[in-house]
Amino acid sequence: MNRNKSLLIALIIITVIFLYNRKFSSESGGGFLDEVREKEIKSLVIKKYINYDNHNIPFLVYGNNDSIIIYRDWWGKIFVGDSIIKPKGSLEIVIKKSSRIERFNYEDKFGLNN
Repeated sequence: MNRNKSLLIALIIITVIFLYNRKFSSESGGGFLDEVREKEIKSLVIKKYINYDNHNIPFLVYGNNDSIIIYRDWWGKIFVGDSIIKPKGSLEIVIKKSSRIERFNYEDKFGLNN
């Protein structure tokens, strides 16, 4: 009986570990960057906001109320009315204003590629 109990506990632990790894590996496996990479943007920034309900994540709203997450370091460099361009398949956004052009890369360690 004791051996059967040990096997059952071991099986339960292995199952829990397997399910935990499967769930969280799919969520952390580049999901955010994959989502950014799939977007194609040619629009104007119409709004900036911080989602206080979701870990204070900064967002840019463009076009027909589509949005994209940005790094906090970029917040003060992007303004409502700026043009935003991001080719599909890329992790770089280009922000254009008449007097400046800035490039931001999601793969850069600090969120800045200037």
